[in-house]
Amino acid sequence: MISIECFKGLPIEYESFLIEKYDSFITTCRYIEVYYPTYDINYMLVYENSNLSELLIFGNRGNKATCFNSLVSIDQNIVTEFQKNIFEKYPFIKKIEIVASYKNYFLNKSFLINKNDDQILNLPSTIDDFYLKLGYHTRKNIKNRRVKLLIDYPKVKFITKFGVDIEESIVDKIIQLNCDIMKQKGIIPGIDNTYKNNIYKYSQHYGCVTYIEIDGVIVAGCISTVLNKGVFAHVLAHDNNFSKYHVGEACMFYLIQTSIEKGLSTFHFLWGENELKKRFMAKPNILYSYYIYKSNSFDYFYNRLKISYQNILANFKNSKFTKPIKKAIKYYRKKKMGIVTVSIYIIYFLFH
Repeated sequence: MISIECFKGLPIEYESFLIEKYDSFITTCRYIEVYYPTYDINYMLVYENSNLSELLIFGNRGNKATCFNSLVSIDQNIVTEFQKNIFEKYPFIKKIEIVASYKNYFLNKSFLINKNDDQILNLPSTIDDFYLKLGYHTRKNIKNRRVKLLIDYPKVKFITKFGVDIEESIVDKIIQLNCDIMKQKGIIPGIDNTYKNNIYKYSQHYGCVTYIEIDGVIVAGCISTVLNKGVFAHVLAHDNNFSKYHVGEACMFYLIQTSIEKGLSTFHFLWGENELKKRFMAKPNILYSYYIYKSNSFDYFYNRLKISYQNILANFKNSKFTKPIKKAIKYYRKKKMGIVTVSIYIIYFLFH
């Protein structure tokens, strides 16, 4: 027997329940208050046989309700009751957005927005066991690069900070390094000041930052969240002047080592594939995002067609046919940045 109680505001008093139940950095009151300040926040307590079984948090804005239970696996029957209650209690809500669910739902008047992968590494109990999981060349390279770094920079420091001990200047530096790498690769950075401010604010609660420092300067860093038994990596960056030491990889390995020493069980690299995640043996776990509509409206059919078209376009962009075009665009951006840099130097020498 399922029963539901609805309340307005953030369920701060249930924060420990959310952490233990869902083990998701997104499904916390602290994350929602930082990243969704303009939403009308509400929550539902779901009881099964008088026992609290689920706590669903959602935010209303305009005619849409967004479910903030992400990186979770909730039974479809609960989701059905959830949508029924929202549409009955809030007549102005026309659609519900569910983001990054580990479950694939089959609901009336709904459609899939997109699919992503959360790349997850199940952590062993010791760092030696983790070494054994890695490929031979990965193990050899990690060891050799670390030895070379220590020989060339014997005073190098590997540092970890948590929560309120994380300074804003450290977050700024790591994000700046990340943006610099993107530009050098010919990629337009997707990080703005709002994102930078939010990630710093949230890091004050459950944040973990590992970084490598040489002569007082950060040359690599990783911003992450540690919650319950899991760690979630958000931003990894390094100084290209130290690329031959692979300090970005060394910093990520150091975060994994720190996580194992703290007895954590899962390491979430989150969405997107790259070689580093593969080398560190992360496995993809599919995430599903949906829109659920109140009725078969024009908006429902229009957005269903629109999303279908966008998914087809995205699949084509990620196909092997577009690789030469992507390479050409990146080459052009890098060349353009080089021309701008040279122009700045010429102007400087002419007028100084």
